[in-house]
Amino acid sequence: MTTWIKQELGDSVIGSCPTFLSSVWWRNYEVSFSNSGIRLKAFENDLVEQIWTDNRPPENSVTINALPTQFSGRSWQDKLRDMFLEMEKVGVDVLVISDLDECPWLFNMRSFEFGFRPHFFAYAVIDRRHNKARLYLHDHPSIITRKPSDPDVHVTLMEHLNTDVYGHCQPKSVDNTADESGSCSVTDEGVKSCSVDTDTCLEVRQYDFKAVIDDIRQVASWSQTRKVWVSIYCNHAIYSAVPEAKIHQALTPVAMAKAVRNPVEMKGMIDSNFVDSAAAIRFFAKLEKEIKQGKDWTVFQAFHDIATYRKEIPYFRSPAFRTLTGSGPSAAHLYNLPTRERSRRISTTEIFMQDTGGQYLNTGTTDLTRSFHYGGPTEQEKEIYTRVLMVLVDISKLVWPKGRTGHDIDAVARQHLWEIGLDFSHESGHSIGSYGGVTEGPAKISSTMSTFLSDVPFHASIFTPDENKYTFPDPSSIPLEENMFLTAEPGFYQVGKIGIRLENVNRVKPVHGLKYQNTTHCKFLGFEPITLIPFEPNLIIYDMLSLPQIEWINAYHQTVLDRIVPILEELQR
Repeated sequence: MTTWIKQELGDSVIGSCPTFLSSVWWRNYEVSFSNSGIRLKAFENDLVEQIWTDNRPPENSVTINALPTQFSGRSWQDKLRDMFLEMEKVGVDVLVISDLDECPWLFNMRSFEFGFRPHFFAYAVIDRRHNKARLYLHDHPSIITRKPSDPDVHVTLMEHLNTDVYGHCQPKSVDNTADESGSCSVTDEGVKSCSVDTDTCLEVRQYDFKAVIDDIRQVASWSQTRKVWVSIYCNHAIYSAVPEAKIHQALTPVAMAKAVRNPVEMKGMIDSNFVDSAAAIRFFAKLEKEIKQGKDWTVFQAFHDIATYRKEIPYFRSPAFRTLTGSGPSAAHLYNLPTRERSRRISTTEIFMQDTGGQYLNTGTTDLTRSFHYGGPTEQEKEIYTRVLMVLVDISKLVWPKGRTGHDIDAVARQHLWEIGLDFSHESGHSIGSYGGVTEGPAKISSTMSTFLSDVPFHASIFTPDENKYTFPDPSSIPLEENMFLTAEPGFYQVGKIGIRLENVNRVKPVHGLKYQNTTHCKFLGFEPITLIPFEPNLIIYDMLSLPQIEWINAYHQTVLDRIVPILEELQR
């Protein structure tokens, strides 16, 4: 793109709205244009905004609900105190929260303003020196006083955030009876009381981007402000509001804190994935039975029907994404979204694949994929499925030293497909939120950070290599930590013919008892699958499996029996 611009425009001024361009790419454009006579100029007033005066969709006015501490595991006040500590470590006095998934986690709030992601438009400016935070929300006087829309939430945002009806801070006395650890403890009976520092001050203001920028400029200009922490993903308007000498740009402390689950979040993720697995098993069992009986099913019906089983689960709130469903050639499309008019029949002659997930109030997000064949698969179909299963098994039983990354694991995830000349074009696994985004940073299992168009990295279609000076962090280079949750999702897709994928959600867990582990000081980690759904025996060539792989599959299926059958029995009472 930059090559074309320089060829076509020459000595020109290019206007751009800095709100809609990342600071990373803005600076790369400046690098590109620095020797060509082209100047990049910021237009803070969005020109499209000024001329688009009719036929505009209304602003969302979706209720934002507080997330009770019994589900979040830590109060927002305790989380804010954690942020102050992380800011002090790097000499930062002000933290700007601009990434979409960070305010919901930090302030224990959720809203389905974006379809299936329980997030909402918000910014926050956190002032460590004055123990203050400002949260910017659309239509804030209405939002903070509105009755909650979730039946299991019983406080308004005004009560949750300790403000008056205008959003002004109204600190209360400290709860001296609470646990001083700043976290909830979990027992078999549930969650015990959590500490809440009700004296922490929070102010809610109107979501007005110009006002947000003015406030950032103001706090950045104070002589006592040493550094202002902005996200590596922030737009250029935020970045340029801070003097260059005071900018600290990196992944925010929120990004890492929300990735490593506290005990309550961990319990919620595990419990939600168990009941979600039970719901999926009920649907898949019904589908298999009726397909073999000759009943008509289309992928569009299967796309909708699985949701009816999730709706019976008390804390279920929404699908996690639009369920991806395909059969035969339609399963070969990575993101197949069937419609009533374009919906292939499910039969006993093709592989059926479904990628589906749910959102649960008890801080659970699920993401699972299974592929089935209800008749006589070909030898090629069985070999490819078996190799995809071998990839999943080898990821799941892998043990690695603490400090290793998703990039280190990715080759393990592909070797059995590489052996016969196959590969897949997406990551081998991604981080997943807690009642959050189904794909949510910071880590992933991949060989590259790039988003691809065809076989070309997306950024390479914009900048030449020497212009791509400023880059986003590579998620596959983030070390995997205990109590992170990531998917493992190998597959194979041949356009017009076949699509196979298997996907589990896994907890990163400590591994003990290795043969020579006590001779080193290394801490080892591994995966614990929390998606518990049987694999398709009709597609497995058992002679291809090694003994350790067979043992892992047998142990996995035993865990399905032990953990999921009691849930199924309870659901059928």
